[in-house]
Amino acid sequence: MKNKPRLTMEDFSEKYDKYSPMLYRICILRLGNKQDAEDALQNTFIKLYYKSPEFSDSEAEKAWLIRVAVNCCKDFQKSFWQKNTVGLEETAEISTGVIEDAVRLIDLFELSPKNRVVLELYYYEGYSVSEIAKILKIGENSVTSRLSRARKKLKIEMEANSDEKNGFVPEH
Repeated sequence: MKNKPRLTMEDFSEKYDKYSPMLYRICILRLGNKQDAEDALQNTFIKLYYKSPEFSDSEAEKAWLIRVAVNCCKDFQKSFWQKNTVGLEETAEISTGVIEDAVRLIDLFELSPKNRVVLELYYYEGYSVSEIAKILKIGENSVTSRLSRARKKLKIEMEANSDEKNGFVPEH
């Protein structure tokens, strides 16, 4: 007989409302399309519901959920279907409707999924380098390297966008 989930529907609903926007952003940054991100988010919360681990505090719970979401995204990326399809056409739908947000999202999609997640955790979720290293189970130097690479790539992309807006077209 399987263990019954320890979470009540009310507790589960509270956790979903609290964490789903952040986890969805991580999944969309990692996977690049709405449907897969929604599936990964759903799988993350299914694992929370059935495993119902006990956490020392809300930060430990948040870190666990991020780790599970990243792992669910990795599973999607390994699948045959994901390897043989492409889809970033929905990036504009993800934004809040502001052009700058759409440009920022497109710039983020130029980054590798690993670098996008590190940026999300560092800048939008406020985690430190050491906290990100623990969550993602990688070294602090790896986190620092990914942040550095992502910043450089974004800077290049943003400068290119700025040049295009100002009418400068680089020669090839």
